[in-house]
Amino acid sequence: MSLQGKTILITGASAGIGRATAVQLAQQGAQIIALGRRQNALDALAVQFPAGQVRTMAGDLNDETFVQRIDALAPELDVFVNNAGVLRYAPILELTPEDCQWMFQTNVLASLRVTQGIARGMVGNKRGHIVFMSSIAAREVYRLASVYCATKHALSALARSLRLELQSHGIKVTEVAPGMVDTDIRTGSDHPDVIASVGTRKFKALTADEVAQAVVYALSAAPNCCPDLIELRPQGAA
Repeated sequence: MSLQGKTILITGASAGIGRATAVQLAQQGAQIIALGRRQNALDALAVQFPAGQVRTMAGDLNDETFVQRIDALAPELDVFVNNAGVLRYAPILELTPEDCQWMFQTNVLASLRVTQGIARGMVGNKRGHIVFMSSIAAREVYRLASVYCATKHALSALARSLRLELQSHGIKVTEVAPGMVDTDIRTGSDHPDVIASVGTRKFKALTADEVAQAVVYALSAAPNCCPDLIELRPQGAA
């Protein structure tokens, strides 16, 4: 299915997987609404494409006023790529309450709030496609990533629930679950155990572009085909 002219909203589009996804979908001819917290990074994305093809909105998904602005866009959307997320690796006994609240608030609660508003608009249109960017951690648990894994388990459950409830309205829901990806999301995880663990890995992490390719595939599927779950692992990481 062609993505030419489709209107696609992407959260977390200022860097990493979100940015790579925005670029690849814009190259397919889609109209992009790119959301992120850094306006300068969003502007740098937008100038790569013809004027008006990539619209930007800077803000925090935990800000209700910003979320209401997103809700207002719902009726014009064909696709929502629910990508924004945060991560802090650390031993479970050393995670602070603030760390835990930050991850659950952004990865689960804010994600759900935004998705609800957009899904209501799609229900009214009787069409749409929602892509959840989860993780291999949605089905597995790793040392030093306890709460992050818990948030991704929750996000995966929400994706599956939405698929069940929205399919009768003509809406597809896809979960893309990558393994380790080389992005800046781990920048704040500076615990010595984390640094040592990452340094001993025996495989090359996925790139953001490789993950974005999976999103393009899912959105390009035939109308009667819904890729429910796409798991991606670096070669050698099984």
